[in-house]
Amino acid sequence: MEQEIVKVFNEQHQQIGTATRAEVHEKGLWHETFHCWLVNEDYIYFQVRSSQKKDYPGLLDITAAGHLLAVETVESGIREVKEELGLNVDVHEVVKMGMTSCSIVSENMIDNEFCHVYIYHFKHDWDAFVLQYEEVSGVVRARLSEAEAFFLGETTTLNIEGYEYFPDGQRVRIVRPVGNAQFVPYRELYVAQVIKFTREKIFNQTS
Repeated sequence: MEQEIVKVFNEQHQQIGTATRAEVHEKGLWHETFHCWLVNEDYIYFQVRSSQKKDYPGLLDITAAGHLLAVETVESGIREVKEELGLNVDVHEVVKMGMTSCSIVSENMIDNEFCHVYIYHFKHDWDAFVLQYEEVSGVVRARLSEAEAFFLGETTTLNIEGYEYFPDGQRVRIVRPVGNAQFVPYRELYVAQVIKFTREKIFNQTS
């Protein structure tokens, strides 16, 4: 996976070449990712990253996301929803929010991303998920109104509920409050912007 080839960009999002995933993270080169958030009128969903992951194991993250390979279009990224969550979602079923940039510096890597953000109206129940266990160990959700306040910094904890899933078909219920330390450190206000877009543009809600 680290040897997969991705497009490399300058800060103005102009392509300047290609590199391996390992190289872009080692050198902090700008590259493209695909983000798909599962939402409904009441909730936003997060994946629980597998404990086997090299980066941010066990933390809460975008519902489904991944790197766009050099040979892929942006829309090809919809495959991540099937690969990680087991959901068959057509690109025509998602709403494009737009592109944002995100930069995360950790001791393991410099991750500079142009993120293509999509929203999927999730109408199924917990049985719909068939997880890719080396990538995702669970799925949880939080109420939109509570999540918006949390990611705007108005509250310090967020109540989540969901399940940890196991390869043998078993699942264990998760109900607990979490804080910022339990989330992958994406750009401040990013998730709040996703929620605002979801409420206003998809469900015609106001805060």
